[in-house]
Amino acid sequence: MAGDILDDLRTSVRHLARTPGFTLSAIAVLALGIGLNAAVFGFFHALAFAGRPFAAPEEIVQLYSRHRQETDSYRPFSYGAFEVIRGRQGVFAGVAAHTLDVVGVRAGAAETPRRTFAAFVSDNYFDVLGVPVVQGRGFTAGESRPGSRADVVIASNVLWRRFGSPADFVGRTIVVNERPVTVVGVTPPGFTGTMTMLGPEIFLPLGMYDDLASALLSGAGRALAAPDALNFFLVGRLAPGLGLDAARGRLTPLATAMAEAFPAQYRDREVTIAPLPRFGTSTSPSDESELAVTAAVFLGLTAAVLLVVCLNLASVVVARGQARRREFAIRLALGGGRFRIVRQLLIEALLLGVAGAAGGVLLGLPAIDAFLFTLLSRLPVSLAVDAGATGATVAGGMAFGVLSALMFALGPALRHSKADGLAGLKHQLGDEAPTRRRWLRYPLVTTQVALSLALLVAAGLLVRFAREGTAVDVGVSADDTLLVDVDAGLAGFDEAAALGQFSAVLTRLQAMPDTEAAAAGVIVPFGGVHLGERVRRAGTNPPPGARPSTPGAGQSFSAGSNAVTGGYFAAMGLPLLRGRTFADTEALAAGAPKVAVVDEALARKLWPDGDALGQSVQFGRDDESAEPSAPIQIVGIVGTMNDNLFAQEPSGMVFLPLAQQYRGGVYLHVRPRPGAAAGFAERVRGAVGEAAPSLPVYASTTFKAHMESSLEFWGLKALALAATVVGAFAACIALVGVYGAKAYAVSRRGKEIGVRLAVGASPGGVRAMILGEALSVGAVGVAIGSVLGLLVGRVLASVFVDLAGFDGWLSSLAAVLFLAACGLAALVPAVRASRLDPSAVLRAE
Repeated sequence: MAGDILDDLRTSVRHLARTPGFTLSAIAVLALGIGLNAAVFGFFHALAFAGRPFAAPEEIVQLYSRHRQETDSYRPFSYGAFEVIRGRQGVFAGVAAHTLDVVGVRAGAAETPRRTFAAFVSDNYFDVLGVPVVQGRGFTAGESRPGSRADVVIASNVLWRRFGSPADFVGRTIVVNERPVTVVGVTPPGFTGTMTMLGPEIFLPLGMYDDLASALLSGAGRALAAPDALNFFLVGRLAPGLGLDAARGRLTPLATAMAEAFPAQYRDREVTIAPLPRFGTSTSPSDESELAVTAAVFLGLTAAVLLVVCLNLASVVVARGQARRREFAIRLALGGGRFRIVRQLLIEALLLGVAGAAGGVLLGLPAIDAFLFTLLSRLPVSLAVDAGATGATVAGGMAFGVLSALMFALGPALRHSKADGLAGLKHQLGDEAPTRRRWLRYPLVTTQVALSLALLVAAGLLVRFAREGTAVDVGVSADDTLLVDVDAGLAGFDEAAALGQFSAVLTRLQAMPDTEAAAAGVIVPFGGVHLGERVRRAGTNPPPGARPSTPGAGQSFSAGSNAVTGGYFAAMGLPLLRGRTFADTEALAAGAPKVAVVDEALARKLWPDGDALGQSVQFGRDDESAEPSAPIQIVGIVGTMNDNLFAQEPSGMVFLPLAQQYRGGVYLHVRPRPGAAAGFAERVRGAVGEAAPSLPVYASTTFKAHMESSLEFWGLKALALAATVVGAFAACIALVGVYGAKAYAVSRRGKEIGVRLAVGASPGGVRAMILGEALSVGAVGVAIGSVLGLLVGRVLASVFVDLAGFDGWLSSLAAVLFLAACGLAALVPAVRASRLDPSAVLRAE
């Protein structure tokens, strides 16, 4: 048996070597189709299914603090609550605390600082997760004690590689938020904290929280040990032999102990647990099934491309089998069984499939790397990445290769093994196969056309989805406005000192002769960070549990928020409609009366029948049970601003003085005078360095360049480009199939066409016959593809909420163009058929 298989293998290699054109083209199209599928499969496998680098990951859970009555109300834990839970045994073998923050990191004083993610972690963090520190050591209990001010850090393997993978990295000093710290350990490759793929680059002990926590954390400014510093996420390892359901039944004593220790914070709260999420660190359990749906959609689209490739190859294999009818007939006549013929044809196909899979993997792996590299270059901070997709991509590619071989070869192999020996021996080159044996070729081509048209329709919908998203009117006119990213908090300045630095810088920038306006703002539209508030009319104060339906009754509205200085609106080209902006005493000095500027969209929501100018608002939910926030007077109304790509209507914006909602990290917004844009960035950076030498500058770009490179816009463009490439590739393969089918038909129907020409058929009539047959195949495929396109559109609309599932104009245009392309693909074979010499054809043996 093994010897027979080796003989078939050698025979298959010889057959493929005799037709290098077919062999190389088949491997090429298979490599493209398989590579596309392998890359998508490898990426989503790394996200959703790859093993996690923990010891016994099924034992790891996340703990959540939930309100007993309002079961959708979750919040983080305090350090004190962590200590209470950590000290109680029985449910967990260990519980660790952690929280994410943004820090500035540089190798030394001469280096430019770089933003990155950091995690403040308890001393037992790595032990609970079951992840060893491969170089150096972990944190000690003393280093995690509140206020210990231990200047140590554990680096991720990614950061170690970023610094050149030095052997003496442990013990080196790096600078975090302008504070020298000593590297005491390095994490193993592939470890990205509690999340998959994306995680912090450095790990800091909890003892450094009081000194390094940024204003991004809601409890920043409060000491680590403060009961109301609710910033920590808890991860636990279940006790040996204890399942998830059993553990849930033993959590009540933990909630009771927390309520006794901290009644103000935990009196009405309970503890719940859920498996550790893969894609984020949230205060509430998350349903991550959306990723599986998205993966299924994208794999379905790429699988359709591979199916088109396989159908195309199946058509060619059918044609090659027709040419080998005499060979198969001789083998059957000499006693060879059908099984041997099927086996040899499948071995030939498997050789092509494996070669195509190898090429596909070689294409797929760089595609994943390029995608991740491009993605990370557009994230607001640097993140540690370990795709871990190589093994999955190789395995997936090989599986796709074997599956492809079976798809394009099994049916033709079974068909050819049924050959009629006598008819096959009488068969002569140039004879057309009997009609009953010719039908298979056209359904394959028809199916290719149908699938390709459906993919083109899907691509068109995604392109329109991206075009509409990227054409959103932000409401500002600031293409040339320069955005300079600075962070006084990461440089170690407290609030008063930071405001002083900002004031000095803005004064210097406003004095530049080529500056039209200069201001500071905490966020920029589509900058990766979104701040928001629930805004309602001041003084309404609905009772707990109320659900007011009108602004007058206390209905609150979700709105974006930003803390800015007075020149922000001029710098961004956001028109002031009524009232005024902020004075310097309000924007850059603490203690001023609370004021706000709102955009027109929010003003209309709050006072639909009146004027919001001069009115007051408060922040809080409709059913706020806590003491309401202080009233904030609206002193100005500006044009509507929109930072949501697909919102049906803008949610509205509220702008506060920077001093009243302080953040250490801001963007300087500097608008040049007309004609002064050339060299403006260099002059601005120089002015910032002169006014505040200690203020770190992270990056600078124009607002237009920021928008074009933002993650949201890049994601939409990448989605549209990928869909277009997929659809175009499938369409090209299908049109090649139409051309190949008609070209082969012409070569096999030479005598028939010669007879037609000999008895008086005109060349034009022959061309019309061939083109008509091609158009009939295309018409059936287009009809089926239009229905498939409608179904695919509905599936996409269920995944991308703002995508329209059907576009009649788009579908009709795609159908007409594809039908015309089918005619063009058959034009060359039709012309060739009309030019046949009847006498030469009829005399040919």
